[in-house]
Amino acid sequence: MNRTAAAKAIKTAFGAFIAASALLIAYTVFSTADSADFTPSAFLYLLGRVSGLVGFVLLSSLIISGDSARYFDRYFGLDKIIKFHRWYSLVVAVFVIFHPVFIILSYWDLFDYVIPRASAIPLSLGILGFYAYLTVEISSRLAKMISYKSWQYLHILTYVLFFFTLYHALFQGSDTMKPQILVLFFLLSTAILIGIAYRTSYKLRQRAYKHVVRGVKWETKDTFTLELESSRNEAFIPGQFYFLRIENKNLHARHPFSVTSVPSGKSLDFTIKLKGPFTKAASELKPGDEVKLEGPFGIFTLEDGHDDAVFLAFGVGITPFMSIIRDASLSGAKRKFILFYASRSPEDIIFREKLASIKGDWLKQVILVSSGATAENGYLSGRLEAGLIKKHAGDIEHTDFYLCGSEEVKAFMKKTLGELGARPHRIKNEEFFW
Repeated sequence: MNRTAAAKAIKTAFGAFIAASALLIAYTVFSTADSADFTPSAFLYLLGRVSGLVGFVLLSSLIISGDSARYFDRYFGLDKIIKFHRWYSLVVAVFVIFHPVFIILSYWDLFDYVIPRASAIPLSLGILGFYAYLTVEISSRLAKMISYKSWQYLHILTYVLFFFTLYHALFQGSDTMKPQILVLFFLLSTAILIGIAYRTSYKLRQRAYKHVVRGVKWETKDTFTLELESSRNEAFIPGQFYFLRIENKNLHARHPFSVTSVPSGKSLDFTIKLKGPFTKAASELKPGDEVKLEGPFGIFTLEDGHDDAVFLAFGVGITPFMSIIRDASLSGAKRKFILFYASRSPEDIIFREKLASIKGDWLKQVILVSSGATAENGYLSGRLEAGLIKKHAGDIEHTDFYLCGSEEVKAFMKKTLGELGARPHRIKNEEFFW
């Protein structure tokens, strides 16, 4: 089964499980309702029970999807998983918040459901779990404003709130002792425990490896390549990225960067454009300094096939393509590539010398600059437009296109390629949203 088919099967199975669980819960709760006492208050109470149980299922699946994100990256790409995670957490929030709201409205008793009391442990743990969920949700929205370590510690609360909520549901809820709900809770709890074990094992393996700076090489006036030595053989696929973290008291955040070296190389290279304090600190690293890596991640990699592949790179968006091109050059390219690379000026062209040194009919290079001398170096003047793509790309309908650049440029190029007749599923997009 190929990656696309596997991803579709996983999404279908996940959706079916959530839908079946919600229907099972609704049937279980409403089938026990006393039709003779179906007052507005009783109906709100039933809705509170349903939203609480469905919220628990959704919350559990949210935690499971977070723990397994590194595994499912191979099918979806980590960027899409995190985007889904953020959207899905809003769906979870609706059910989690509606649970106490409906219960409070059914009893018209606010005090008992917002303040934990030692005399009512199951209820109090549910209240504390609710507050823990709000804390985690808010911290996730503010992830870029807090340190990575703080964000990690806050996310440990997800396990605390899960077990608080599980205890609350088992000993406070009126439906959890029913066999079908117990089976559902057992399945979710088992998956959570497996997820914790997988995530912990992954973190421990990552910490066991050391990555030391070999050197910093400037490619342009504001772009440099950070060369690292690793204590392990890095099994990445050209086009993938890693998260980098610098152990500095002011730099606990992690940032993603594409690999620009090849898997068989002696160093693990990341070419980085100066933009903010993190990249500035990375440019000032010295040989022997240690950095933390997590990865590799991403599915912006060359797909199997014999059709031509067209790379559309803009500025520092050349980085994932450089790894792919260099690897193809070393291993003997088995298909033809066309590289469209747009830059501001000849001086801003990253890897100018490396690109010039790559020879062979398998790679056609179309390099554009918006200003500066062009003719002497064989560069074209202007912007990448439909006519130029059509002139060089050949059979557009049967060509794979790979885009990497700013979000605005990628959106424009996707529209342009669509108008030229490119098939949507053959347009691959590198989606960095950090």
